[in-house]
Amino acid sequence: MRTYEVYLMEEEVASSYFRREKLIYQLLIEYRMKHHLKETHLQKQVHYITRQLPISFIQRELLQAFSHYPHFFTHQETFVLEYPHKKSRASIKLTNSCITIEGDGNVDAETAFFEVLRKLDPCFLAVNYGTDEYGWLRPVKTRKFV
Repeated sequence: MRTYEVYLMEEEVASSYFRREKLIYQLLIEYRMKHHLKETHLQKQVHYITRQLPISFIQRELLQAFSHYPHFFTHQETFVLEYPHKKSRASIKLTNSCITIEGDGNVDAETAFFEVLRKLDPCFLAVNYGTDEYGWLRPVKTRKFV
């Protein structure tokens, strides 16, 4: 099973750290390891660089994108998408600070969730702590001044 945490970064952070995502990733790893500590400087840094998720907006967009599909359903606060013919299943859970996507089998179902998020905002950063992978769902283009 693959697990991703998706964070909505501040626009200034996304543009400043384009191609330097590793620095954000290292901060998130450190924060995750020390998350049990109350009000640490790491917690303040992570809250400063991330935006709170517009949960109801994202839920509405997910429902609009997938409600017509017979293998899409909700269970409590989790949305689940299955592509049985492709042996692909993914779930997405929204909290105020991050989105958790879990995928099993083929990557088609989780990719469908990523595509919806990618269209909503260019500042989503996905992290897979298990495989040390991270990246923007829609890379921010940097301006070149001539």
